[in-house]
Amino acid sequence: MIFTKKTYVLIAIAGVLIAGITTRELWTDHKLAEMERAVEAAEGRAKSVERNAAIQEQRAGEYKAKVEYLERKLAEISETARRQDEQLQTLEVNTNTARDSVDRARRLRSVTATAYELCGKLEELGHGC
Repeated sequence: MIFTKKTYVLIAIAGVLIAGITTRELWTDHKLAEMERAVEAAEGRAKSVERNAAIQEQRAGEYKAKVEYLERKLAEISETARRQDEQLQTLEVNTNTARDSVDRARRLRSVTATAYELCGKLEELGHGC
């Protein structure tokens, strides 16, 4: 077989084309591998972020439950304080009434009285000894 210059040129062009196509395929494979690694890394980060989000959601639920518990306790304490205020007002009224009764008893008679007589007067006014 006789090879002419034209044949050599065609073989060279074919060789260059094959080398180019091979280089392109290798480069494409390299880029695809890079992209696959990037996707795997992104998936790993996404799973990590998802786990962290679930943990944060759980913590948020716990904090919400704690806040609701504390709000209930605060309402109970407020109710207890309100009842105690009412009791204090009642005691204050009773104390003032007793003082007024004692003052009235003192003004009624300035004669020296025994403890027994004084207790009797207080009982008449509605306050025992």
